[in-house]
Amino acid sequence: MFFAELQNLMFSRVGRLWCGDDASQPVELIPMAWHASPGPLETSLEYFYNKRQSENRKMIALRPDSSDWLPACWVLKSVLTHMIIKDRVRGPFPICHLDLHSGNMLFDDECTLTRIIDWDSAQAAPPEQLSVCPELNTFPDLSDEENRPVVESKDLVIESLKEMEGAHERRPPLDDPEVDMSLSLNQASLSTYLASKSAVVTYWLYMSSPKVGFLDGKVVSELLYGENVTWE
Repeated sequence: MFFAELQNLMFSRVGRLWCGDDASQPVELIPMAWHASPGPLETSLEYFYNKRQSENRKMIALRPDSSDWLPACWVLKSVLTHMIIKDRVRGPFPICHLDLHSGNMLFDDECTLTRIIDWDSAQAAPPEQLSVCPELNTFPDLSDEENRPVVESKDLVIESLKEMEGAHERRPPLDDPEVDMSLSLNQASLSTYLASKSAVVTYWLYMSSPKVGFLDGKVVSELLYGENVTWE
């Protein structure tokens, strides 16, 4: 339900939501400092490219003379074209939490999700970003059997999301309600994207940090080129 509702609350551009100091004004989009280029942003490529370049600069600054970390930067930047949903490059863009994990999910005694907390970084972002959730991704160092609960949980989420998507009427962007949504009926859905390798790539790219960028680069290179690829 959470994924289905968020992907149906959309905006025409990427940016932070602003309703005035007392939340009494109509919602509008404003820039976010870490977007690097002036915003709000028009495309998903700008969003991911700006973040990746910022992370790469930090990686190189940490290890300027490393022969391994530069290739890792190249791999992590090159992967952008493999993760983007082509027919959603220019939106519309759903609201994304940006820190969605079990620690920010509250459940009742029957394990029913009742609340999501910590919305400080929420913004309108690319639909690819909406797929980023640690609980839905396996761990490369674990066996298939150890990763099986995660795989089964993700399959259930995808099936449930697919059913909800069929029941929801796609709404126009909240900041541009005159948009003809009939043109977007064939756009890729979140359930389809979650089931793809691209969503896994997006997870590792987004969750990567400068301190472990080399390891993330190796994981991503195997996702792109297969297990036979060698770093050498």
